[in-house]
Amino acid sequence: MELKLGQYQKQLQRLIMTPQMQQSIKLLQLNSMEMEQLAEQLMLENPFLELADEQESSTQDIVNTSLNKDIAPDSTPSNTAEEPPTAEEEATESASPSLLNQPETFDKVDVNWDDVFDDSENKVYYQREDYEEHDFTEYTPLRTSLQDHLLRQIRLSTLEGRDVEIAEYIVGNLDEEGYLRLELSEIAHDFDVPIERVEDVLDIVQEFDPPGIAARNLKECLRLQLEDQNVRDSFLYRLIDDYLEDLQKRKFKEIAKATGEDEARVVKAFEQISRLEPKPGRSFTKEQPQYITPDVIVKKVDNKYIYYINEGRMSRLGINPYYRQLMLENNLGKDDKRYAKEQFRSALWLIKNIEKRKMTILRITEAIVNAQKDFFDKGMEYLKPLTLREVAEQVGMHESTVARVANGKYMETPRGLFELKWFFSSGIVKHDGETTSSTNVKDMIAKFIQEEQPENPHSDQKIARMLEKKGIKIARRTVAKYREMMKILPAKMRKSTTAA
Repeated sequence: MELKLGQYQKQLQRLIMTPQMQQSIKLLQLNSMEMEQLAEQLMLENPFLELADEQESSTQDIVNTSLNKDIAPDSTPSNTAEEPPTAEEEATESASPSLLNQPETFDKVDVNWDDVFDDSENKVYYQREDYEEHDFTEYTPLRTSLQDHLLRQIRLSTLEGRDVEIAEYIVGNLDEEGYLRLELSEIAHDFDVPIERVEDVLDIVQEFDPPGIAARNLKECLRLQLEDQNVRDSFLYRLIDDYLEDLQKRKFKEIAKATGEDEARVVKAFEQISRLEPKPGRSFTKEQPQYITPDVIVKKVDNKYIYYINEGRMSRLGINPYYRQLMLENNLGKDDKRYAKEQFRSALWLIKNIEKRKMTILRITEAIVNAQKDFFDKGMEYLKPLTLREVAEQVGMHESTVARVANGKYMETPRGLFELKWFFSSGIVKHDGETTSSTNVKDMIAKFIQEEQPENPHSDQKIARMLEKKGIKIARRTVAKYREMMKILPAKMRKSTTAA
């Protein structure tokens, strides 16, 4: 068969996502704060979009003007006839003169105000003419970064000339934990100086605060901190250099046998080393708190759960009537009218997709609340297993749509604030045939570990037996997996050294 190039026509039928559908999917993935940011950006780009309060103010002026034209100033309503005073009002009026004629009784207050206030201090507060009003944020202290803290110490040190530049280069290459991950040979090559000079500058930087800064590994970091504390015990340095991994695994007996020292001394040395800071830069890199705005609010009213969307300013998003009227007029040019129609159509699609997003979230929220009603009424132990497929089948949507809604959005409930995807978990069959949520099992494991004795922590196998007594049979490796997901150390690492 001969092969040759050619052009052929072929009909295909496939689904193409329109811009409106792409926008709908994008809006579905955003939370309430991201939606407000997007709306503010689009209002700057599209003149047809505005908040309803602006629209209501302009409309209210028109209504007030119309009302003023309809009612004359000298018109008097028919129902404004003066009613006769009541007996209570007459009694009040008759008593008023007697109250006014009563003498003042301030002289009966026996207080010497000169003793209360000090004459030497002027208690009158007034605003000076040259007073300049400041924002309260100007008085908020700024968080000092690790680099700024070290650069300030470089300026106060004995370093001069090129050594200052090398020190600043070292500080600039420290990571968030305070370690120097850059090879000294590279620094020497960049500055065209001997590596010994870089080592001398590094020794000075490592004397800065916080102790252990600019270390190249964990062992050097711990040694620097011991030197800063003037610790002379060579046994501590030996443990750091040769037995650090065994110390992390708490192999005290093996270390005592290898070093020929008493196990009690090994434990005491471990406690001293464990008080050192493995990440000296951590105190300067604390994460700022992230404030969460709930997307859905669930409340219990008359033994029923009601839920609504936290729309914020998005609920007031509407069409600007001025630009809409301007678009309908015939005095616009061809290009201007085409632009106005495109922007108007874009604004309508945005408002429609926002409403569609709202209804989708409400339907999925309704399915979650109905499925987890026992949890809202009774607590964590009654959290039921729930999958994305079950909710998707119930609301008649695709599983990916439910996943987009559940990801990154939060629900405020009488039980607390939860991410929507938190309510979705796999199920574990109990002895009685009922199923419980894996989230509930994790919570039970965390409680077991929280209530354990520090000198005798529960092993994964023991926790599995404790769960089995409550009718939940899972393997030891499953307990270990759940424990690692909750970032809980194994029993050997949780054991207190006081029992050793």
